[in-house]
Amino acid sequence: MRRNQLRSFLLGLAIFSAGISGFWLLTKSKPTPAVREAPATTWRISTKVIQPETVSPVFNGFGTVENPDTQTLRARIGTDVSTVLVREGARVLANQILINLDAVDAEIKLSQARSNLADAESNLTALDATESKDQEALQLDQEALNILQQKLTRIQNLRQRNLSSEQDLDTARQAVVTQKLQINRRELALSTVDSKRTQLKTAIQRFEAEVRAATRDFNSTAVRAPADGQVVEVNVVAGDRVQANQDLAIFAPDSGREIRVQVPASVGQTLSESLMNNEIVSAATDRNHHFYLTRVSGAVRDNSGSIDAFFASTDHSLPPTGTVVSVSVQLTAQPNVVVLPTDALYGGNLIYRVTPSNTLEAIKVERLGQRPGPEKTEVLVRSSELVAGDQILVSRLPAAVSGLRVEVIQ
Repeated sequence: MRRNQLRSFLLGLAIFSAGISGFWLLTKSKPTPAVREAPATTWRISTKVIQPETVSPVFNGFGTVENPDTQTLRARIGTDVSTVLVREGARVLANQILINLDAVDAEIKLSQARSNLADAESNLTALDATESKDQEALQLDQEALNILQQKLTRIQNLRQRNLSSEQDLDTARQAVVTQKLQINRRELALSTVDSKRTQLKTAIQRFEAEVRAATRDFNSTAVRAPADGQVVEVNVVAGDRVQANQDLAIFAPDSGREIRVQVPASVGQTLSESLMNNEIVSAATDRNHHFYLTRVSGAVRDNSGSIDAFFASTDHSLPPTGTVVSVSVQLTAQPNVVVLPTDALYGGNLIYRVTPSNTLEAIKVERLGQRPGPEKTEVLVRSSELVAGDQILVSRLPAAVSGLRVEVIQ
């Protein structure tokens, strides 16, 4: 029994060893396959053959309707509000009454100022008349004095010959003295006329100023629109008590409205140069309002690096102040510009040229603006490295880099 079991074990062991040996021989005799590298990825792309040209770029952005001529209408005097005739947003005509203030006190003040002026003018007229009469009287007094002096001389001669009495002589002398006193009083009165006239003229000037001020105060009780425009804000209601210089309303004239547009610094430089060259730069909103460039800010915004450009318009149908509108600015024509679809621009300032070896080459460009294309907006760029006939990548690749292998399909 044991001998049979031992024989079976040895037979199984021999079969297992033979299997292992056969597997090893088969493995060693099988040929080793050749190692192949994975082929490099080639991207199929679309390109555009460029031809640099002279183009007028268009800058598209957003602007805010503003009015630097916006005015705050204030009360000139302290009084009560009688009536408010307009509401916020109302369009009004020049000289139209917006608010009525109580005018009773202002009217009394104006009446008193006019009365003071009339009294001063009347006194000046009376002074001129008195002066004229006194001058005529002085001339007559001088003639009378001459006559009295001649009479005194005759009486003195008669007295020397005892042909006249001493009383007659004294009477003649007294008459001369009395006439001289009369002349002195007349001359004294005339000597003060100039100073009185100066005082009255000064008073008249003061009263005229008071009348003008009182007239302005009285007229200001009817608060009027200074020009054609729009009431932006109303700050009072009927019955309010207002103090001098208190805000009543805010008014924006039609003529002063403009659009403030934030543009990149490079575009701001182009606009500034256009202004210096007296070139007209036009702009339009998405609502077909048209403008022209008037000025460019001299400072760059710290937070955005942009510059403010201001466009004026005579179009009175603009939306209200503070409205944000879409704006297209027609820039000055630029030479050597390449027009590309927006998909061709990577990272804001890179495009890719296809080399003769069918790889991509990054080109840094200056972005000049954009313009409406036949189907989509086109971007305008420029670089000294670009030449006519270059093939530029216009497909949008997920990871465009220099050296990437490509196949041009169109």
